[in-house]
Amino acid sequence: MSDPVASGVGRRAGTDVVARDDMVAVDAYRERILADLEPLEPIELRLPDALGLVLAEDVVPSESLPPLRSSAIDGYAVVAADVSEASADQPVRLRVAGEIRAVPGVPPKLRPGTALAIMTGAPVPDGADTVVPVEVTRQEGAVVAIFVAPQPGANIRAAGEDITADTRLIRAGRRLRPGDIAALAALGLAPVRCYPRPRVVILSTGSDLVALEQSPSPGTTRDSNGPMLAAQVRQADAVAFWAGIVADDRRALIDAFDSNLGHADVIVTTGGLRAGAYDHVRDVLAMLGEVHAATVAIEPGGPHLYGRVRGVPVFGLPGQPVSGFVSFEVLVRPALRRLQGRRDLSRPTVSAQLTEAVVTPPGRRTFLRVRLRQDASGWSASLTGPQGAHTISSLLAADGLAEIPEQRTEVPAGTRVTVHLLVEP
Repeated sequence: MSDPVASGVGRRAGTDVVARDDMVAVDAYRERILADLEPLEPIELRLPDALGLVLAEDVVPSESLPPLRSSAIDGYAVVAADVSEASADQPVRLRVAGEIRAVPGVPPKLRPGTALAIMTGAPVPDGADTVVPVEVTRQEGAVVAIFVAPQPGANIRAAGEDITADTRLIRAGRRLRPGDIAALAALGLAPVRCYPRPRVVILSTGSDLVALEQSPSPGTTRDSNGPMLAAQVRQADAVAFWAGIVADDRRALIDAFDSNLGHADVIVTTGGLRAGAYDHVRDVLAMLGEVHAATVAIEPGGPHLYGRVRGVPVFGLPGQPVSGFVSFEVLVRPALRRLQGRRDLSRPTVSAQLTEAVVTPPGRRTFLRVRLRQDASGWSASLTGPQGAHTISSLLAADGLAEIPEQRTEVPAGTRVTVHLLVEP
C-alpha cells in the first residue's frame, strides 16, 4: 500500500470528503463490533486479585463501620463531667480501674469517678462519654492525672460513623482501586464478583514469517506483529496468549483455531486477509463460523475481518505492522474494554497543534504517529518520521496517534488535531 502522507499525494483541502463507497467508515465499523459484544460472565475473586477489575454488582454491606463506638486515640475513657474542672495548674486525678484493648470481648462498664485506659480502635465502655488523649495525662501509679477538660464525645468514633449498614457502598461498573479493596476488606466483603480480563489468543499468519530467534532468509521476515499485539493486549488490561506463527495453509489454520478456542475469549489474527491464492483466513473463518469482511476507511489500514467461531469473537487485522498496530488501537482495544465492563473504551486524548503540514488520503480517517511536547501555549505534535504502513520506526518515538478526519486531506501546520495518547502525559 502506498503511503499518501509520505508521498504527499492528496486532494485539496476544503472539499467534502467522506468514506469511499467501497469502504466502511471507522465509526460505523467499530460501533457494529461493540453492539455485538457484552461484558464477559462475572467471576468471584479474592480481593487482591480484583484490583483494576470492574465490579459486576452493587456492594451493600450488612454491617456498619465501626460496628460499635470506638476510641479514636490512645488515652483514658472517662465521664466528661468528672474532669470538667481539669487544668494544667489543677489536674483532676482519677483511679484507673482497668484497661481496654482492641481485642475481642465485652469491655467493663465505667463507673463514675474512675477512668479506664483505652487503646485506639478499642470499644468505648458503657458509662463513658469521652476519651482523654494520653498526651495530656500523667500516670501516677494506680491514678491518672488529667490536665485538660475535654468536651463530651471527644475522640469517640460513633458506630457507623465511617460506613453505614444497608446503604450502597460501591456501585456496579466501578473499576476497583486500592481504597475500595480496603473498605471491602474492613467489612469482610470477599470474594467479590467482577468481570474478568479477557483471554486473547494471537495468531500470526504467513509462510513468510519466521520465529524471533531465527535469521530471516530472502523472502522471509521475523514475526513482529505477534509480540507487538501481545503487548497491546496487555496494555488494554487483557491477558495475551501469543500462539505463534501459522503457515498459509487451510489445514494449519483450522488446527490453530481448534487448539486455541478452548482457552480464548477473543482471537486476533494478523495477515492473510486479502483474496490471494495463499490468503486463507477469510475462507477458514467462513467455514468454521461467521465472518464479516470489510475494507475499513482507515489509514494505515487495509482489509479487516470480524466474526465468531463457536461464539468466540475473532478479529482479523492487516499484516503490515503499523496497520496492525493502528487497527488494534482503534478497533480492537475498545472491544476488549467492553468485554471487561469498562466505560473508558478508548485512550485519553489531548488537543495539539501540528508542527508541520501533512497530506492525507481522501476518504480515509488517518492516524499519524506523533511526538508530543507541552509548553505554556499547550501541546504540539510532530511526525515521528515517514508514516508508511511498514515503517516500524514510526512507532518507536510515538507518544500518540494524531487523528485526521476523512474530510481533511491537506492539513496546514498549526492546525489543532485530536491526539490519542499512547503514553501517560
